Amino acid sequence: MSQAQAVSPLALALVAGGFTTFGVVLKIGYDAIAARRATKAAGLERFADERRRAYETFYRSVKNHLEADKALMALVEAHHKEGRTEISEEEKATVPPSAMAEVVAALEQIHRLARNYTVIVSAEAILRLLLDMTRTMRAALLDPGPNDEITWFVLQRFLEDRLDEFVYGYREDLGIGPPAGAPKKWPIPRRERPFGWNAAQAEAAVRDHIPIKVLPKATEESPEMKE
Repeated sequence: MSQAQAVSPLALALVAGGFTTFGVVLKIGYDAIAARRATKAAGLERFADERRRAYETFYRSVKNHLEADKALMALVEAHHKEGRTEISEEEKATVPPSAMAEVVAALEQIHRLARNYTVIVSAEAILRLLLDMTRTMRAALLDPGPNDEITWFVLQRFLEDRLDEFVYGYREDLGIGPPAGAPKKWPIPRRERPFGWNAAQAEAAVRDHIPIKVLPKATEESPEMKE
């Protein structure tokens, strides 16, 4: 055997030791990454039930508040026909209680727990729309106009779309995803809006036409008309 071909036992030992050390380092690195992933997964899983409860509470509270709004709007429309602008305490007692406080509390929980920004955006938009509906009802009662019912109808459609967006976001956040066979963005509907607006722009356009402060119209019996 030539000198060039000869390999000393020491060199072989060093090479073998190098491969062994490299394998150990790889194993340690892999174990560290796996441990971090396991810790992160455990942390996310720890809050999964809390997130689910927050999402379900928000959704349920919005639905409850919407039922109260619909009942109140029905009273407002009935008063229109009678020419009245005040709702008696007896009539108010027939309306389901407002769930706005529960909606706001659930939104605070979502801000704290959500991992998906879509959930936060849609939840905040839902709260704004509920406030828009309250302002619309007040305007319809105190200062009725020809577009009150149209505005109310449009706001309901906006709210339905945002609720669908919220459902999509929280299903994605919880790792549920859409049902088998459903479209990728289920249940978000595909809407054609004027001027190519997105949802936020369309909502803002309607919001700009809802009075912020509404005063009752002056009547023949009111002091303003007698002066």
